[in-house]
Amino acid sequence: MLAVADLPIMALEHTAFDLTPEGKDVAASFSKAAASYTGAARLQRQVAYKALTALLASRQSLGQQDLGHLLDLGCGPGWLQPELGHKAKRITAIDLSAGMLAQAASQGLAIDYLLADAAALPLADNSVDTVFSSLMLQWCPAPERVFAEVARVLKPGGCAVLTTLVAGTLAELAQAFSKVDNYAHIHPFLNTAQLRAASIDAASATLDWQLTSACYQLPYADIFSLARELKALGANHLAHRSQQGLTGKGYWQKVAAAYPGQERQGSLLASYQVVQLLVVKAA
Repeated sequence: MLAVADLPIMALEHTAFDLTPEGKDVAASFSKAAASYTGAARLQRQVAYKALTALLASRQSLGQQDLGHLLDLGCGPGWLQPELGHKAKRITAIDLSAGMLAQAASQGLAIDYLLADAAALPLADNSVDTVFSSLMLQWCPAPERVFAEVARVLKPGGCAVLTTLVAGTLAELAQAFSKVDNYAHIHPFLNTAQLRAASIDAASATLDWQLTSACYQLPYADIFSLARELKALGANHLAHRSQQGLTGKGYWQKVAAAYPGQERQGSLLASYQVVQLLVVKAA
């Protein structure tokens, strides 16, 4: 994998922005997972392809046969960009994680790779035809600001699709943790009502976000397989993980024993609650 410093200055641009300590932790965690993310992205593939289908259908309903100038927001390691490249005339890729962005930039499929915050996009008003963002929004502390930025950079008549995890995600794991200790180990995902309110707060007369929900359940051989996948995705943001006794094998064995629904021999299920948001900006 290319290091950030190895990339041509025009290929990977750093924009000035400040991150909260939590934001820095998120960016660092995903940078560490840049090389392992694509191989572990089972859920991400299902959700992204469904979102891409919705975005294409929205464009076609407006008489557009391609995605035009596409903003790949939260591009991660760029695993979907070969597919996006067949459907868009040009791609601008943005991510908060330098490691993820460097991995994506090594493909050279986008015209720009920008290290930036989704809540403060370094793009001009009315500058892109479409926005694609999948399973990034849940890591943003102010989703209404992201919605507002998406609305700002979209051209009139432009389309956007965003997907995000919401409350109820990893409910089984949260239940197991609650039987072992009193720490909040699962990321505090917004519920659907809060997400809808955020989209309304950011909306204008030209925008009407359409929300649809789905539950994905993925099987795992055991609790250790689940933990390894979350780590490989960079999504292992566990509160109090530095507390003594909360990271060893013995601790995880206790969590495994408390995990619900293990009547299916040899496997356990983890639930992921996903909301898809689709919008067309009025022409």
